[in-house]
Amino acid sequence: MCWQQIAEYELQQVTMETANETETTQSNAAEINTAREWLDINDDDSPESSTDILEIVRRCLKEVKQLKTGRTVKMMTQLTAVAEYVKLRARYHTHAKCTRPCESASLAIARLVGKGEYFARQIRWNERHLLQHQQLPPSKVGAYHGQYTLLDNENVLHAVRRYLAAQNLGTITPEQLCQNVNEVILPALNLTGKNSSICERTAINWLKKLGYVCKDVKKGVYHDGHERPDVVEARKKFLTRMKDYER
Repeated sequence: MCWQQIAEYELQQVTMETANETETTQSNAAEINTAREWLDINDDDSPESSTDILEIVRRCLKEVKQLKTGRTVKMMTQLTAVAEYVKLRARYHTHAKCTRPCESASLAIARLVGKGEYFARQIRWNERHLLQHQQLPPSKVGAYHGQYTLLDNENVLHAVRRYLAAQNLGTITPEQLCQNVNEVILPALNLTGKNSSICERTAINWLKKLGYVCKDVKKGVYHDGHERPDVVEARKKFLTRMKDYER
């Protein structure tokens, strides 16, 4: 099957999937669009950056070929996937029926190598990382239990930090963070797959990782003491004494 046939087939599949999607509510859609604006995320970012990313991939491939490590083959596969994804995405932009060229193209490349949605997301993430840092993301060696979490995604980390910074002091809770991540941040980043959600336990771990500490905040209760009986009596005596002085 040639690339053109693959592109046409995947375009038909994704178009059918898009037509059947009705999961996002209108209220969440507004928040997701807002998150996309301040995260500077859109699905129409390929034409301007295609040339640059392809040059970066070519340079990285030359460097990787000189390495003699166990990750060489994997890194070459990742870089090649990004390059093919960028090329196919440019073709998808010319199809009027394709409303999500980035997601469609990455999924087509992933399926071509026998992978699924997770690998498709990795392709898009690798492209952003290459554009920002001129290299692939670091190895999983040394990561938590040998695997990355959603918080290791720089866009997710940036969005979570912005959300937390916008909250009032003492009002941050794991429940609210969990809800915002699942309903706003991840959909805004197009991370809506099977494993793209967190629980409250994960939210607690994220808060600890970001330096937040759980404390019982006791609000002080202040009373207006100007009208206490003893204060009123003292004020009357003071006013009377001042009148005597004025005479």
